[in-house]
Amino acid sequence: MFAIIDTETTGGNPVKDRIMEIAVILHDGERVVEEFATLLNPGTPIAPFIISLTGITNEMVQDAPTFDQIAETVERLTGKSIFVAHNARFDYSVVRREFKRMGVRFQRKQLCTVHLSQKLLPGKQSYSLGKLCREIGIQVEKRHRALGDARATVLLFEKLLGGDKEHIINSVFTDELEGADIPPNLSSETVDDLPEETGVYYFLDDKMKILFVGKSRNIRKRVIDHILKEANEPYFARMKNRIYDVQYEITGSELIAQLFEFDEIEKHAPPFNFTRRKKQYNYGIYSFTDADGLLNLGIDKLNRDEPPLLETISYNTALKILKKLVPKYELDPRLCGLGNGDETPAISPLLYNSKVQRLLQRYQHEHPNFFIIGEGRAHHEQSVVWVERNCYKGFGYFEPEHIENDIQSLMDAVKPSINNADASRLIKNWMKKKMKDEVIKY
Repeated sequence: MFAIIDTETTGGNPVKDRIMEIAVILHDGERVVEEFATLLNPGTPIAPFIISLTGITNEMVQDAPTFDQIAETVERLTGKSIFVAHNARFDYSVVRREFKRMGVRFQRKQLCTVHLSQKLLPGKQSYSLGKLCREIGIQVEKRHRALGDARATVLLFEKLLGGDKEHIINSVFTDELEGADIPPNLSSETVDDLPEETGVYYFLDDKMKILFVGKSRNIRKRVIDHILKEANEPYFARMKNRIYDVQYEITGSELIAQLFEFDEIEKHAPPFNFTRRKKQYNYGIYSFTDADGLLNLGIDKLNRDEPPLLETISYNTALKILKKLVPKYELDPRLCGLGNGDETPAISPLLYNSKVQRLLQRYQHEHPNFFIIGEGRAHHEQSVVWVERNCYKGFGYFEPEHIENDIQSLMDAVKPSINNADASRLIKNWMKKKMKDEVIKY
């Protein structure tokens, strides 16, 4: 059975925006057997460009049911069905998130008619629903409305079913692990029951000791990838006979999943995390201002109270890096501990320090003190990552309803963690991506 679904949302962000209209059409592979469609009160304003696109206004949805009032119907129609949608990743994500807000886990096998069309109808100018339907002669009534788009997706799906001579569609929703070389001591039920959530997962041996730690935006999919795609990789081939269980921790935030993975690898030193095991950093390159107001660079042993520009494994490694940075940024070797003699160079602090600042900007955050507020593990909570004086302090979770968004409350929500080069680099790269997480500076 197939549940062909279309949703209209208050915006284009599946994390923050809500469903304002949904259509579910049940199809048995030959014909439509049931239809359900309704406007929904999203509990949040509709973006102006969405109103223009769909014609759905805030006034139209104010007396509509909320998602939790129609969730039982959606659950019944999709419960034993394949979730089918044009760009299924988006519709599945927003539906699953609505259930998550209710504290209900929603997990279905998915089928995307965009991907199927690309395989079964190659060479088309566009695979957007409207343009594709026009090109193959399917009429779409009420484009950008849930029922109109869902009905068009039904007609497209029926055309794809009829042209599927290679049984590509069947291969999508058959048991993913059927015939796979599953670790002999691991049940397929354990794998199949893993959540499609962001977090950290653990492969455990017969004594529940950790063999391997990984992170993923979709824990279940990543573990299946290990089994299906990496079964013959040397590390997995040596590990698979020792795997007895898979456990996990949902983090909600992808950034926290990466930071937590670092912490867990350092804490447990899993024997099969060869390439991702943390390095032991012992030295750092530091900056300081001398009596003449000039910014200096120097190498010293790590001091957890004073964050370095970067951390290195050894003194010699730091020395090699520093020798490369001096000519690149036109720095004075004497102010980097590399020159001969102790005489202070006759240099303008303003001019010289501007050169050093260019280097500092490469390794330090734009603002030294901030919190990154992101998605939590459940709809009622948010995550927080704390950086102070360019030093990673840790992460945690809080419920906005029970906490003031003041600096001290956010600090109190954080579980302390050890700052290191890996975490600092990860956070800096995350900030460069300009993710939609909120950044609070202080």
